[in-house]
Amino acid sequence: MDGAVGDIRTVTTFRHGGEAWYKERQPDWTDMTYNMRNWYYYNWLSGDFVVEQAVHSLDMMSWVMGDKMPISATGTGGRQVRVDKKYGNIFDHFAVEFEYENGAKGYHFTRQQSDTSHKNSVEVFGSEGSAIVHIGRRYEITGKNKWTYEGERNNMFQTEHDELFASIRNGNPINNGEWMATSTMLAIWARMVGYTGQTISWEQAFNSQESLGPKVDEYHWDLKWPTQPVAVPVRPNLYNLHRPNQDATTNQISILSHGHTSIHNPYTRTNEDIYKPFSVMFLGNMS
Repeated sequence: MDGAVGDIRTVTTFRHGGEAWYKERQPDWTDMTYNMRNWYYYNWLSGDFVVEQAVHSLDMMSWVMGDKMPISATGTGGRQVRVDKKYGNIFDHFAVEFEYENGAKGYHFTRQQSDTSHKNSVEVFGSEGSAIVHIGRRYEITGKNKWTYEGERNNMFQTEHDELFASIRNGNPINNGEWMATSTMLAIWARMVGYTGQTISWEQAFNSQESLGPKVDEYHWDLKWPTQPVAVPVRPNLYNLHRPNQDATTNQISILSHGHTSIHNPYTRTNEDIYKPFSVMFLGNMS
């Protein structure tokens, strides 16, 4: 943010909204067809809604913090309203605190519950002011460097495509691949925290070999992948951390997923390897 609010101390992001759609099963659908039509509600297809939808809020938080990753995360999540079996095995709310190396905190709150208030915002609090973004309504900086956006309102989805296509035509294509990967990792990390009820470090999250679905080459329209129970942090479950198996040298953690113990081979992050874990931790939207 180029110092517009001074030293950043806190960032809050909210993504509160209502329910999503649901597709009734048709007589000629296979199990996989039904799952795909309702991919949103199965964590092995969507990554849970914190990864599928709320990742955009976490992406803005990451941008504010200069795309530096936090050092730890803690929080909660659950399923209070969206409890019918047709809603698969995802949560309907998360609340997570991220702690950065310099002591700054990032807070993310998200829910999908009918008849509740909506909020889609990013608010940044610094030593010299605040930046307030309420998507589609308010864009303002308060404090020492006061500023309010008063320009033309655009369609953000159209603008991002205009900018991408223009960059390709100009021979300097935009490549946000690393930003995309790190923001997705923040969302996966938030899911881990919500599912397990544990405080999880960056090293633990990044080195995890958690996989919620089949191998990529095993996907086909006749696939029958079992829907696992909804994670319950307060009792042992398929997603819980097993601290006795933690490797003190590599900060490796063991996570049980679909009855299989995760791989314990040490995984050291390098710049060249930044994308490797995402194929096992999150399968992107297959809409």
